[in-house]
Amino acid sequence: MNMEKLFGNKIFILIVRFILGGLFIYASMDKMTNTADFVKVIHNYKILPVSLENLLAIFLPWLEFVTGLFLLVGKYNKGALFIYNIFLCIFILALSQALVRGLDINCGCFSVKPSSTTEIWLRIIEDIVMLFFSFNLYRFTKENNFNESIQTEKL
Repeated sequence: MNMEKLFGNKIFILIVRFILGGLFIYASMDKMTNTADFVKVIHNYKILPVSLENLLAIFLPWLEFVTGLFLLVGKYNKGALFIYNIFLCIFILALSQALVRGLDINCGCFSVKPSSTTEIWLRIIEDIVMLFFSFNLYRFTKENNFNESIQTEKL
């Protein structure tokens, strides 16, 4: 089965959108409710000036949440997937630099609690898998609004 046919299947698209959207919404929740801990996670990556860490800790979880929400409800899919792909590329780069530098950190991907450390290389692989699906969904999505394209087909 080729990629165009797979990502042209409306049921498959719906399942992938729900999984990707749900993951981003889930990932945003702990960050939104524990901003102070999320700032510490960002600081431990040692890649941003301290002056930007607080701003990122406030802004990033909400953008993750809205992006995931748009994917779940099927609105602005191309834009949401574009942002999703950018985020995943940034996350992969941030995790990779931490791995290469030997930083022993909590990635902050799904939880900002200090006890939630996971092997960084495993998170990189997970993000690459998510990027594969997100990129191909973006690549093969013709309509900006999935729900409108279904409704017009019914007419």
